Amino acid sequence: MRRLNEAHELPAEGNTRASHLISGLLDILHATVGGLVTDCDFRPGGHGAFVAVTLEGWDSTTLPALQVLAREGSAFNPGLRALMQRCPATPSSLVTATRRELVMNRDWYGAPYIEEHLAPAHLDDALYTCLRMNEEAVVQGMGFYRARNERPFDEADRNLVHLFHAECGALLRPRTLEVDEALQARLSRRERQTLELLLRGMMDKEIAGQLGISPFTVNQYTKALYRRFGVHSRAALIARLLGQPRPTAAGVRTS
Repeated sequence: MRRLNEAHELPAEGNTRASHLISGLLDILHATVGGLVTDCDFRPGGHGAFVAVTLEGWDSTTLPALQVLAREGSAFNPGLRALMQRCPATPSSLVTATRRELVMNRDWYGAPYIEEHLAPAHLDDALYTCLRMNEEAVVQGMGFYRARNERPFDEADRNLVHLFHAECGALLRPRTLEVDEALQARLSRRERQTLELLLRGMMDKEIAGQLGISPFTVNQYTKALYRRFGVHSRAALIARLLGQPRPTAAGVRTS
């Protein structure tokens, strides 16, 4: 309640309120990392169209486990894939579940996402919640992870997050240009391919070779993406889509 009262005193613009509330949940849940995203392609086969509204606790060790979902789509995470199947397509549908309610241990620990990305980040048990928006395949989602060997999330944790999301979802929704643009964006196939490779840290010549087009054409697609998301540089585009900390050409760094 204290966090909520404080949030009402913060500016409605930007993600200040959301950051304050998510960091509070992180403390209450004793979670290692957490975040709030708007996923614009939340469906099996989706292509990773999410905007990280606020990320709390992530650093250069843990952030790659989130960045891979921006490239591969949320369904690459078996827990989120199961959550998609549980969440009705009806607007305002809200589903909250622990990882253990969504995926059995043998399917979780045998998944490429866990073995190759989550485990190296020293993260394990998770708690997810998603709220369907009015737009097709768009959800407001939250996810929290605990470090490996810490106790799993339980029913009390799930009920707390579910109640919080039901009561405060509107307060969490940012009034930022990046989310509005992401919801309205209808990228062409080449623009989406270019964006996916940009998020992998590739330069124009590398993208050109990957797609079989000229570097000049890649540059034109990149400029179109800048205009669509209201940014002026590659670093700003990545930061807008993935949140802070942001990757650089040399790797990932915190800001």
